[in-house]
Amino acid sequence: MQRTAIIGFIAKGFVYVIVGVLSLLAALNLGGESSGTSQALLFVKKQMFGQFLLIALGIGLLCYSYWMFVRSIKNPENMGGDSMDVMMRIGVFITGLVYTFLALLAFYHLFGPSGEASQGQYLDFLGPVTVSILFILIGIILAAQAVILVIGVFKGGVLDQFNLEGRSGSHLIRLGGKFGFYSRAFIVFIIAYFFLRAGIYSGNHEIKGIADAFSFLDQSLTGRILMALTAIGFISYGLFFILLSRYRSFEED
Repeated sequence: MQRTAIIGFIAKGFVYVIVGVLSLLAALNLGGESSGTSQALLFVKKQMFGQFLLIALGIGLLCYSYWMFVRSIKNPENMGGDSMDVMMRIGVFITGLVYTFLALLAFYHLFGPSGEASQGQYLDFLGPVTVSILFILIGIILAAQAVILVIGVFKGGVLDQFNLEGRSGSHLIRLGGKFGFYSRAFIVFIIAYFFLRAGIYSGNHEIKGIADAFSFLDQSLTGRILMALTAIGFISYGLFFILLSRYRSFEED
């Protein structure tokens, strides 16, 4: 189980590093583009041995999903049983579902077309009222997730996954981890705003993601600076999870 989790950490970290690098290059006008996880997977496919890397990433993301499901259902790390702990376990289970989808997306890009999928109208078969309600609920859930993430980082619980006592560079690793998690929470807030705005005002029911959030920041000089800082944060976030493969503590509380 621990080995599976470690493989998952590396795969997740690798994806976020690619997202951060591509978005940072776009913010600095160095040839990149605002990137999300799907764009990162397409980027991997275009590289030498890209298909092999996509298979490895897909398997790795499935490993991460498995670890999230184990943490949520079997609770091997004894997260507790109060209401906050229950909410955390529900959040962990939802995270498992998200990364299962990303793993399937990696396999889709492996066998699917090389070009970017066209943006269109999604879920219209549900009807405008149902879609609006759904988008508002998703926006509220994402906003709550971002708040919980910020609180978890601020209180230190998220970073306690590390086993850094007595290790050199522990302060820098924790600092980079904090920056990465705050950056991710910032992007989640923006995506939550997209869903809430689509559900309440615009009637434009296109599903938004990380790439759209970066594009939103790219509309002004201030936004471009924030985009660059957030992209660096995503690189830090990815490196944090890659380092988890070495420093993660699996001991029960």
